[in-house]
Amino acid sequence: MNGSTTITEFDTKDNHNFKTKLQYGNVYDIYFINAKCQTMFIRIFADGVPENKRYYKITYALDIPFFLKDHNVIDTTQFIKPFHQIVFDGKSKFVDDTVYMNKFIKNIYKKEVPVAVVKKDTTVPFINTEKLKEYVQLAGKLSLDNDKQSPLKNKTISLVNKKGEVISTSQTTNHGMFIFQGIDAEQADGISVTLSSADNPNNDKVKLQNTSHDNIDLTSGDANQTYSFKNKEGNNLITKLINKDFRYNIAGKLVASNGSEKKVGSNKSVYLMNNKNVIVQKTKTNALGVFLFPKIVPGESYTIAYDSADAELNFVMNLYSVKDKFIKRLDSVSGKKFVYKFLSISNSSFNDLVMDDSELKMNVKGRLYGDNKNNPLSDLKVLLLNDKFEKIDSAITNKDGDFSFKHLPYTKQILITAENEKSILESFNNILVFDNEDNLIKLVSQVKGQKFNYKPLSTEQSRFTEIYVDDPWLSIIERETSSRTKQGTNETIIENILFEFNKADLQVQSQQTLDKVVLAMLSNDKFNIELSAHSDSKGSDAYNLKLSEQRANSAKNYIISKGIDAGRIKAIGFGESKLLNNCGNNAICSDDEHAVNRRLEFKLIFK
Repeated sequence: MNGSTTITEFDTKDNHNFKTKLQYGNVYDIYFINAKCQTMFIRIFADGVPENKRYYKITYALDIPFFLKDHNVIDTTQFIKPFHQIVFDGKSKFVDDTVYMNKFIKNIYKKEVPVAVVKKDTTVPFINTEKLKEYVQLAGKLSLDNDKQSPLKNKTISLVNKKGEVISTSQTTNHGMFIFQGIDAEQADGISVTLSSADNPNNDKVKLQNTSHDNIDLTSGDANQTYSFKNKEGNNLITKLINKDFRYNIAGKLVASNGSEKKVGSNKSVYLMNNKNVIVQKTKTNALGVFLFPKIVPGESYTIAYDSADAELNFVMNLYSVKDKFIKRLDSVSGKKFVYKFLSISNSSFNDLVMDDSELKMNVKGRLYGDNKNNPLSDLKVLLLNDKFEKIDSAITNKDGDFSFKHLPYTKQILITAENEKSILESFNNILVFDNEDNLIKLVSQVKGQKFNYKPLSTEQSRFTEIYVDDPWLSIIERETSSRTKQGTNETIIENILFEFNKADLQVQSQQTLDKVVLAMLSNDKFNIELSAHSDSKGSDAYNLKLSEQRANSAKNYIISKGIDAGRIKAIGFGESKLLNNCGNNAICSDDEHAVNRRLEFKLIFK
């Protein structure tokens, strides 16, 4: 607004960002209105720019804080004034009026109100103030402390108070993750889980970690195989588990079926809607029909949908997990969208959608300018660091200032820095970070003689980071002709293929996994496959060898039936001769540990 005149109005919707162009010579107020927050505004003094400098195009970026509309905590009457002011520095840029802002913040927070006064003597009062209860979200991971760090899957865990009474329960995901919501941090004192002998046949200790995989505690089970973690002096595990920002990542696969034929729903638009049927995320399936939705808020109701326009004629679209487990046939709603509704609380059906961070990869792309868009920063060495300041990768910007990092392990927080080896940054006061669609993400002040460092907020990071589900077959399918693997090199891909007990017949879920192999071989004819089947140690060595040979041939025949030349596939059975862990004959192992060894390996031999 300019005075009482509204110049423009916009809605940030689901991306949290906005931008607007203003003319010099006026004072502007930008109001921020949200039902959950205090209405507030910024004042911009654009009238203080001298006439001889009004030909400058100045870009200014600001991260906006929001204040909940809580009259018990803040003085809402203060918001008749701007909460922040932006002024011209007299040279070439707009800057924050930090003195004003600090004073405003100091004034809006109410002082604690005394609830009782006790006289210690005639002159000095001793004031007690009531401490507000803190309701928090706890998140962590439980796993066996063995050679494979086996996660405790789909286990019920209890949150207890100091008396040992259960105050809440939760269920772990397929990756051992758990979450408790709305917990009184003062009341909670520990967590416990009870396992069966099949869950932990070797009586391994159980390890507790936070969501950053930092070790918190390790414990042994009691006579009832109950494993308990409690607050200790110097180790308050409840405090270490507090994570208000924990979110799930979920993924699924669209598969079209007409009864006799199945095909993946590749390149389909998929929507995530909230409980009011408002679209909060949109994505497309990849070549394998897989889609990913990050940042799913625990405890919320969601709907996964795709447009009926994307439906396959005479086919029914089904939703599967990434591991090819059937979840639901997608139903029609008003003939417009096909949907699956779910509640984001850990249970057997929701857990099939949840992805662990280790199962994800990311691409990072961006563009750097110095001071303005006339100065792309080319030939600059850019480093990508994780949240522990460890180097993930490096790249050199091109002539347009573009940098990119591909197929990296997913990390929730990144740091972008640049080595100023050629003094490229010395002549600039600000570095502008843009996404690849040429939208400004951040303006970062540059100090001469220092490295460029940029730690993006989560909302900023999502604008130049693409997160996707890791699948080695996808890279084979999408591998460009110009970058095909060198002749004579090998790659090995492992799949846990399900067979019926003591049988070599492929289950439906296994057929869909093999369909990825078929698609890869159809997309890229420059490799052959050596297919090997492996078993666990249950049963005799000779029997397992014969069964694995039958299973290898069963998988080979299925691939051939889909149109692949038999000469491109060699099938071998190894039985239990190549176990991946210590679960050999007479070893005591859990079902999950044995399952690791029941696998098919595909050795890709490039021609």
